[in-house]
Order: sequence, then structure tokens, then C-alpha cells
Amino acid sequence: MGIVFRPARSADAAGLVGLVEELGYPATIAAVAERLAHLLARADQAVFVAEEEGAILGWVHVQEFHALASDPTGLVTGLVVDRAARRRGLGRTLMGMAEEWARARGLASLRLRARAGRKRAHEFYRRLGYALAKEQLQFRKDL
Repeated sequence: MGIVFRPARSADAAGLVGLVEELGYPATIAAVAERLAHLLARADQAVFVAEEEGAILGWVHVQEFHALASDPTGLVTGLVVDRAARRRGLGRTLMGMAEEWARARGLASLRLRARAGRKRAHEFYRRLGYALAKEQLQFRKDL
């Protein structure tokens, strides 16, 4: 049957958990299901998946980003492909879907963040035509 690329559905939550964990974030089916339901209900968010024989092999989450200091842009907030399915073009296709989604919404650019240590991811994004725009630190305070 091959790989199918499509918008995510609520029923995909269980299949997304392992991929969320592969990014280094703890996850449960309940938590991912709740987050996914929230995203699917919003017109300014999209999640696309790569599926083969019922297994989710990768996903990308893209959203509109609005700020007072800049024009609206698309923001990829996550991209992951299962380790065993890498080097098959899934990430490239998922990023293409994110770009097409942003283009269809009239957004002039798409940006993303990648952890400093993810050198292979940096190389991947550069091969897709992304350029390093700036380096920054991210601060966080638990509330």
C-alpha cells in the first residue's frame, strides 16, 4: 500500500506517543490525545502524519505565528520521523506539507527551532533550503 501522508486525526493519538517521546518529551496517550484534540479544533494549526500499514511513522505540527514585532509567519513546532523509517523522504514530504499549508494561508515564510545538539537535523533543514536566522537562548519558568 505504501506510505500515506495526510492530516492527523483524533484516532492517531496512540500512534503519536512514541514519536513525541523520540523527541525527548515524556508523553502518555491521554496527554497526546488531549493536545491533539485542541490542535485539530483550531484553524490556525495543522498536524500532518506519515502512515504505513496503520503505523504512524512521522508527524509535523505547523501553526500560524503572530507577533507585534513581526509579520505573521508559519512556525513548525515539531517534526519527527521514526528512527527506523528515516532516510526515506518522509521528513522532506512532511515539511513540504507544512510549507504548502503556510503558503495557502498567505504566509510569506516558515520558521522552526532546533536544539543546538541536533546537528543532523540542522543539516536536514539546510538541505531543504532553510538558513540559520539567529541563535538564542530559551528561558522557562514553571508556574
